[in-house]
Amino acid sequence: MQTDKFKTFTATMIAIVTVISALTAWRTAVASQDAGDADFRGLVATVNAQEARVLSTIKTTEHYQAFLNYTRYNELGYRIFDALQAQPSDAAELEQQKSDSWGIAYGLQSLFFPSRYLRPGGTYDSQRERDELFADEQRARDTRADVHFEEGGRLRGKANLLVGMLILLGLAFWFFTLAQITDHKVKILFAVLGCALLAIGSFAVMTIELVM
Repeated sequence: MQTDKFKTFTATMIAIVTVISALTAWRTAVASQDAGDADFRGLVATVNAQEARVLSTIKTTEHYQAFLNYTRYNELGYRIFDALQAQPSDAAELEQQKSDSWGIAYGLQSLFFPSRYLRPGGTYDSQRERDELFADEQRARDTRADVHFEEGGRLRGKANLLVGMLILLGLAFWFFTLAQITDHKVKILFAVLGCALLAIGSFAVMTIELVM
């Protein structure tokens, strides 16, 4: 009778180890899949960040080129204005050129680059514009690759730990099987070792799931 009860106990424990191992294997697969997804999001974010930098640089370069043209036409207007102070014979023609130059300069300033980046000294703050454009791109799309790669590393670590716990549970299964098929008194030791490994493995799996 005692032997039958022991075999029933070990059979029950083998079933429990099998179920816990299956659940652990499932959670390991989920963690591995999530790690792969996080890495993919990290790659997408890396591409987004690079694209954001390129777009910001292109737009800033276009604006700076427009600023240079603005500066040229504005300076030309002032030079013509100075020439008009001498009251030359072709004053009407110079007056028209001055108006055209300043008109083009005003149009460039109004339409082709943001005036807020003009410095008091007459230069253009390209770096500030580039930084602000990049910040806008970051708000519009996912560019935080480091966050995703960090998450992927954490999930891979979790999967590796769960694999280690599967090894412990596999040993527990092995000891319970030995206890099931052995008639010698050593079967008690096998059962105790199986219970210990099952307890350690189950507790570790729950801890990993809660902490990671």
